[in-house]
Amino acid sequence: MKAKDSKFGKLNYCQVCNSKKLQKIIKMGSTGLCDSLLTKKQLKKEKSYPLNLVRCTNCQLIQLDYTVNNKEVFHLKYPYKSGITKPLTNLLHSTSKYLRDNFEFSKNPLAIDIGSNDGTLLRGFKKQKFEVLGVEPTNIAKLANKNGIKTLQSFFDIQSAKKISEKFQKAEVITGTNIFAHINKLNSFMEGVKLLLDKKKGLFVTESHYAVNIIEQLQYDSIYHEHLRFYLLKPLDVLMRMYGFKIIDAIKIPNYGGSIRVIASLNQEIKPSNNVKKILNYERSKGFYTSKKYTKFSNDIKKNKKKLSDLLLNIKEKNKRIVGIGCPGRCITLLAYCNINNRILDYIAEQSTSLKLNLYTPNTHIQVLDEKYFFKKQPDYALILSWHYGKNVMKNLRDKGFKGKFILPLPIPKIIN
Repeated sequence: MKAKDSKFGKLNYCQVCNSKKLQKIIKMGSTGLCDSLLTKKQLKKEKSYPLNLVRCTNCQLIQLDYTVNNKEVFHLKYPYKSGITKPLTNLLHSTSKYLRDNFEFSKNPLAIDIGSNDGTLLRGFKKQKFEVLGVEPTNIAKLANKNGIKTLQSFFDIQSAKKISEKFQKAEVITGTNIFAHINKLNSFMEGVKLLLDKKKGLFVTESHYAVNIIEQLQYDSIYHEHLRFYLLKPLDVLMRMYGFKIIDAIKIPNYGGSIRVIASLNQEIKPSNNVKKILNYERSKGFYTSKKYTKFSNDIKKNKKKLSDLLLNIKEKNKRIVGIGCPGRCITLLAYCNINNRILDYIAEQSTSLKLNLYTPNTHIQVLDEKYFFKKQPDYALILSWHYGKNVMKNLRDKGFKGKFILPLPIPKIIN
């Protein structure tokens, strides 16, 4: 049995094991794409897509039941840059350091990063004396090439993998960090990785937002159309076995509000670390393979929506100004689901280097402006949309002179003086 390459539109089967035993978790309405912000002209003809979360009761994969064309989701002008902040850069560079510290490689090993964005992760591999190659479908690939990270501008599948195999040696590392949950052609992707990876020494490394963190910390803002799947370790193990891989290590890492790094190999002789069994046992013992866990998750999301909406409306009734801080992709879900529009937020403040400046959020039509406006005419409240980095964001704003109050929307809405 193999995973399917999903067609666009409604899915009535599990994206990993193909089972039709799907449990509905929550319907979140229809929203625009999280990294497709709009110009003023586009506001009148924006698109929305259904956003529903379901669970496979067979392999325990949590997933969306609708797939948007990946050329729309990861369009040429995709505005995200992975190296936009130093803390995130440091987290991404920790991947290559971990691998160097824990595994043996040949003299000039090749590392391939799929969905390599601006090449930040591969810069870390270069420092660790790897040859590097990125694969990135958007125009961010041009920036990576300009900065010295050789990058193929393409989606990754079996066809692009065959082209790479004709020009490059077998890879000793293939990484998919924060993109492995995004792939709609999962079968073609896995076959491509298998083709390019060294059968003996090669390591396939994925880093995905961990479903345990999402559920335990009520990170429902991470549910959006890019994220087709929300992995526990169990469905990842099922998927890897389908293609002849063996999971040899699994580590919880802090990236993106809590992720899981999984190392897999085609070499069946490698003994897995104790981490693999420990994490699987934790998932089972805490009820992540039961329906009850997800019923509670759904109810908690609805309660949070009401609390946050009431808090913001109460502030606006007092004629106070609120500005959003940061425009991560995940905030699009939070804003749309909780009906936080341009009547609630004056605007969203972003760094001057952001590619989202002067655009508008889908559905809620809030403009993104340079943070210099935020400090010139300070609002009464700052809604921290990158709340998963809340402490760092709030400290940074205080250091720059912000004197108002903060609002953290998740996991429990609260005001911080």
